[in-house]
Amino acid sequence: MFKRLLSKDVEEFAVGLALDFGKRVSPDTWRKGTRPSVLAKAVDEVCNRAADFQRTRVLGVYGKAKFGTAVKLQLKESGYPDEFVNELTQTLLIRISARPEQPR
Repeated sequence: MFKRLLSKDVEEFAVGLALDFGKRVSPDTWRKGTRPSVLAKAVDEVCNRAADFQRTRVLGVYGKAKFGTAVKLQLKESGYPDEFVNELTQTLLIRISARPEQPR
């Protein structure tokens, strides 16, 4: 039962993250040519939030897969092109898979 609750939390966070990204850079704005700085800032923000979530929840392989799938489906549903969806999802998964920095 605990796994199901965690899975639901992961999915809700991922969908919310994708929706928040859509508020910053809508699919229509993206197609028209978003300024690179605006896009980079939005991507960086969602990556940082995903990394923070990973640090508090410590997602395993299943949790990361659930996260990636939920983000990807929400971005596609929002109307982003497949190539962009795949690239952003991959970037997010790499970010949450990175080892946390060790204090010196």
